[in-house]
Amino acid sequence: MTMNSLTAAKIRLMANACITRYDREEGPIEDIISSYNMQPDNEILVKVQIIDKRSDIPFVEHNSSEQSSAI
Repeated sequence: MTMNSLTAAKIRLMANACITRYDREEGPIEDIISSYNMQPDNEILVKVQIIDKRSDIPFVEHNSSEQSSAI
């Protein structure tokens, strides 16, 4: 399911779906979000919505040295 641009309502819906799956212990939140195959900008919006709703859900911090070594 590839999505180019999601509306605010769809962003909230995706965030709620991810939270539900996380609460069911289906895996780390990053894996759950990526399983929806969204565009990177939409993933960011969903992550922001999840953090706003559930700040207790931990996100893995990406190491900047890993990113710079890939360049």
